[in-house]
Amino acid sequence: MTFENFIPPRSKSVLELTGEVAADFENSKKKFCEIQPACRYFVEKNLPKLKNKFDAILLQSAMIDNLENAELVKLIKSAAKFLNPQGRLIFTLNNVGYIENVKAILEGKPLKFKTTLTKVELDEAISNAGLNEFNQLNAARRVEIAPGIAEISQIDPAVFTYIISATPEEIPQSTSIQIAIGEKLVCGAKRVFDPLNFIGTEPNLSVFFYESRQVYRLFKPKDFINRIFINQRISFDSFTEGKNFFEKLVNYGYLYVEEMDDNPLLWREGYDKNGWINFIGVHAIQVSTEYLADALRQFNPHIKVFANHLRKISPLRNFKKQKNSSVRIFFGAVNRDNDFLDILPIINQFAQEYGDKISFKIIANKELFDAIQSSNKTLIGDPNYYNGQFVSYEKYEQALQESDIALLPLLDTEFNRSKSDLKFIECAGNGAAVLASPVVYQKIIKDGTNGLIFNDKKEFAQKLRFLIENPEKRYDMATVAYDYVKNNRLLSQHYEERLDWYFELFSRIDELTAAARERIDKIAPNFKDEKPPEITSAPPKNEGKIGANAEIIIPDTW
Repeated sequence: MTFENFIPPRSKSVLELTGEVAADFENSKKKFCEIQPACRYFVEKNLPKLKNKFDAILLQSAMIDNLENAELVKLIKSAAKFLNPQGRLIFTLNNVGYIENVKAILEGKPLKFKTTLTKVELDEAISNAGLNEFNQLNAARRVEIAPGIAEISQIDPAVFTYIISATPEEIPQSTSIQIAIGEKLVCGAKRVFDPLNFIGTEPNLSVFFYESRQVYRLFKPKDFINRIFINQRISFDSFTEGKNFFEKLVNYGYLYVEEMDDNPLLWREGYDKNGWINFIGVHAIQVSTEYLADALRQFNPHIKVFANHLRKISPLRNFKKQKNSSVRIFFGAVNRDNDFLDILPIINQFAQEYGDKISFKIIANKELFDAIQSSNKTLIGDPNYYNGQFVSYEKYEQALQESDIALLPLLDTEFNRSKSDLKFIECAGNGAAVLASPVVYQKIIKDGTNGLIFNDKKEFAQKLRFLIENPEKRYDMATVAYDYVKNNRLLSQHYEERLDWYFELFSRIDELTAAARERIDKIAPNFKDEKPPEITSAPPKNEGKIGANAEIIIPDTW
């Protein structure tokens, strides 16, 4: 297991102390530097004699797991001297009570972990060293545990490693971010999971994800000082339901934000039904493009644009070492069949003309795949994965990394104008040269420099031919586009902007609440005859862990 996900993504200097580890030990350098390419990442067995200061120091379990308290405190104090302001130490500690260890003890076999240090002892040493813990996570596996073994271990036997973060700095006020997820497959990663997981590395901040119809609780100040609720693409069935939800959150002291990355005007019928309460009855809205922000300001003036970015970027491939018998052309996007069909006759013309010199990679779209008149084509997909309509993001990226040209056609429609430039960012970040429509992409592509733009079918044919027949120019454009993404469009460069915005909104929560109530009251007379929504009750879960907090059931998406 590597630990790049626990290092603050903004870190530009990291020291990983491994101790004496096995030959097959994998450090976190490669994977973290894909998240933050600007990072200077050092891996050492022991604390080196350096003058460097670090944003984060990762102490692996082998470095600390057999130290006595005095030695451990000394090591922690020494390591803390190498931290930059607001830097942190991250400890990993293998669990001596892990089920495989306990089984080995009972069976007289060699131990998986030869750890003598317990988590309680590590907590005590961190405190004695003058540091403040702010985050504790358990890496665990699902295991079947016999009652006798559980009693012997006296520690959670499913946990194989503890991950603890600490800092010499003062810990900020506790903050929770709860997000109700309406669409997780296509939009979830870039709009929800990736940015909030990055935010979750910040001190004293907890993130909670919930899916539609899932029961959850609202927190009180004794649980978290600052409380944020984000609704992603879940529309209320009625105006009254949305209004009541807003008031419930306000009564609990929450900041309430709506997340949207498609133009809701395209689903006017559903939102007309509830009076657009999703956007009127919130403190603020976050969107992916300026186009969306302009469309939604009629409902709420408090809007922030957070562009889509990549979570990580692999090193740029060496184009000159590629020895491919054909130029590989990629197409992969959801809800873009008509856009592709518009250029399909030219695609088929080129397939016949170039024969084995070009090949095609089509993502999870059997109909479009069948429509391409070529034997040199590959359908990337699995009929057992969402009925073949989607692929995992890993397979999607792999297909891009194995392609030379990516096609991004978009017809000029209201739906398409609302889209972000994410597809270009993904193609560029994986080294594919882009041929795109002016819709959306003309704002980011400098024609002939970091990609090509086609304005009609004639230009599409001319420029596709140019890309096929001019590999050096293709490589040059792909490299310029890659460098742009690496230097400007990685999430590690931007995720803190969201948290800054949330806290800025908190600073004027009373003003925003009054403005939202004014918007709600303005349209309330239109719904005076609306029947109150049915109250759905559910048995409490984890009773007593959080206290007598409100229990909510997230409504279904419409």
